[in-house]
Amino acid sequence: MDDRPFTCAEARDLWARLVAGWASRLDASGARVRLDGVPNDNDAGGSYEGVTRMLWGLSGWLSRPERPARLQWRGETLDLEALTRAALVSGTDPRSPGYWGGTPRRAYDQRTVESGQVAFAAWQTRSRIWERLSPDERDRLVGWLERFGERPPAWNSNWALFWALNHAARKALGQRHDQATIDSALDYLEGAYCGDGWYDDAPQRGPRHFDDYNLLVFATHVLAWAECDGATQPERRERLLERVRLGMERLPLFFAADGAYTEYGRSLSYKFARLGAPLWAYRLGCWPHSPGLLRRIVGRHLRWYVDRGAVRADGTLRQELTAGGSPAVRETYISTGASYWAMLAFAGLWALADDDPFWTADEEPLPVERGDFVRVFPQPGWVLVGTRANGAVQRFNAGSTGHYPAKYDKFLYATAAPFNVGLADGAPGPDSMLCLTDGRALAHRSGTDSYAVGEPGWLRMRYRQRAGGGTHEIDTAIVVRGELHLRAHRVRLDPAAGPVGALEGAAPLGYPPGAAPVIRGDAQAGWEYAGCGGRGVAILRLRGYDRQLPAAAWRGRPDLNAVFAEHVLPLIAAERLSPEHELVCLVHTGAELDDPARLAAAAPEVAWREDGTVSVAWPGGDVVLVPPC
Repeated sequence: MDDRPFTCAEARDLWARLVAGWASRLDASGARVRLDGVPNDNDAGGSYEGVTRMLWGLSGWLSRPERPARLQWRGETLDLEALTRAALVSGTDPRSPGYWGGTPRRAYDQRTVESGQVAFAAWQTRSRIWERLSPDERDRLVGWLERFGERPPAWNSNWALFWALNHAARKALGQRHDQATIDSALDYLEGAYCGDGWYDDAPQRGPRHFDDYNLLVFATHVLAWAECDGATQPERRERLLERVRLGMERLPLFFAADGAYTEYGRSLSYKFARLGAPLWAYRLGCWPHSPGLLRRIVGRHLRWYVDRGAVRADGTLRQELTAGGSPAVRETYISTGASYWAMLAFAGLWALADDDPFWTADEEPLPVERGDFVRVFPQPGWVLVGTRANGAVQRFNAGSTGHYPAKYDKFLYATAAPFNVGLADGAPGPDSMLCLTDGRALAHRSGTDSYAVGEPGWLRMRYRQRAGGGTHEIDTAIVVRGELHLRAHRVRLDPAAGPVGALEGAAPLGYPPGAAPVIRGDAQAGWEYAGCGGRGVAILRLRGYDRQLPAAAWRGRPDLNAVFAEHVLPLIAAERLSPEHELVCLVHTGAELDDPARLAAAAPEVAWREDGTVSVAWPGGDVVLVPPC
């Protein structure tokens, strides 16, 4: 782990590398970029998203008048003013081959997403670019923003904030805008707000769509609105910034000591974009921690990605998380240029003056470096566990759901053992999940009927899975204890279904090519284990299972992991479930184990009480009662 303090010089060096790589792929218009990766419809003619999203960083840099317009990278001069001007002018000119508006507009159009940062970039660079545009160039830019800022029939998600920023930045430039659209979009936040800084990414709170969009859009776009238009509504501004502050209070808990993050949810291709919100919050006075802690987070998180190949050798960004990670981390809406949403991190960095205390404050240890912790978050239904000894963090999930089961519906998302994002035979695998099976197809949790979380660190959830021609009910209780957690399931089979079995996995152990994981197991004692590079995963069957499978790549596919090029997965199984079947196991996720056989001595006594409470009595006398949900 790199313990050097993060410096402005290091940030500038990485920024220059990224700008140079990006600029080398621009087309002649300067409004589209041709990048490697898996393309979608938004890449036709070159990716416009790869340019509109780079504007976050470019306009952040140019927003500070003391900064030079030109950067140097290995003897090449990069004129950021010229690059930004070309993008804004050519991208909004219907006569330009790089025009961003050449196809019909839809009510919910990808270019509306981009319009927020386009408008904000024009406002941020007003003294260097906007004020030097000709009247016709300004009119075309505003016309493009108007076209993709037409208000939709209803607000459905975080997208409302793209409209808000589009109109608010135009307003701040003294241009045509619709105040009612700004107000309505910001009013949407009241119906989606769930308390303690959490927003539900849905038309209104209730569907439980919680993920990093609380950072990637809700926080960043509220902060951008507060900067360019917040002074016109000071009471609303203070209310929204207080919610950002509440979110920032917990954010440091999600980072491991080496800068890794508990990767979870969709749009992971945006990588270090999550740094934009805390940096911007710091600038606007709603970062509730020290600048030294923020400096530590930013430096280590950027290095974690760079060290793992998130930036290609030519300076362009990958769609994948890392050089070895599965491309399945990409959703279909992620174009080759969409990953440049990561430039939100540099939007936040370059909003700071070069002499800001952030750059020189003594770095302070992350929460997981200061001690072990367990934190319970009722709104999303998460329990967060940090272990000081190895600096790892685990995110357990009971309540939050989404359209991608592998990315939302596993029990655990851990920094020491990142999840398998890829599908095998069209289905998510059994890593950190109980999966029912008819011997052919594998079921997986996809949504949750009810859930609860509580102190001192337990989760309870009820959900269904389809297998063998029936729909089966599962009641799962999880109790955490450091790097161990207990899983207890009660399965009620659909009587109309055929025979059904179960397969359950620990977290997958990812590793780089050339590494040789240690794989051990004891069929008599009921445990399976894999370890590599100081990290280890294990699973011990306690009740209801009748066999186990040594750690191996799931269905022969080593390429499924979100972070690593290869993985192995220890499994336990039940050949055939009874109509009401109890399954109990103990799982380890974290440090490499010298003697996995000792897991048996750490196993608790588990009992289901008549009222539905699950009693978990750990060795040493600690008893946790998990109520029904």
